[in-house]
Amino acid sequence: MSTGIRRGTSSLAMIAETIRNDIATGVPETDSVRLLFGFADDFRGSDEAGKTALIEQEPQPTGDRKFDAALAGEAEFFAREAGLPVPPWVNGPGRFAVPWYFIASMSGLHAYVLAHTPIVFKRHGVFIPREAFNRA
Repeated sequence: MSTGIRRGTSSLAMIAETIRNDIATGVPETDSVRLLFGFADDFRGSDEAGKTALIEQEPQPTGDRKFDAALAGEAEFFAREAGLPVPPWVNGPGRFAVPWYFIASMSGLHAYVLAHTPIVFKRHGVFIPREAFNRA
């Protein structure tokens, strides 16, 4: 069975590997955050089988718990959005950020982000406003 994955798309497992390498080499955190945002377009541009393939494999730890939690939040958020089963790995150890992770670095934005974060991300301790995934 072939999957209709948008060309050039990385699965969450592949994104985790890139983030792990970025952390090890000192790449700015903002680059890793961009990967999280970009996944939305690629996921939505894939067919159902492709979407499943993008989220089903458990990503290896990145070396930073906040990104491990964010990847779980993405898998759960997009699975629910597409009406797909949520991969069981999203509830595994290390998939919840402690302390909470706010994508917005400015503390003055935390109240806004708290109010506009989808519940599945909040569950993982990751606070990212829904509109971050609605890019033009």
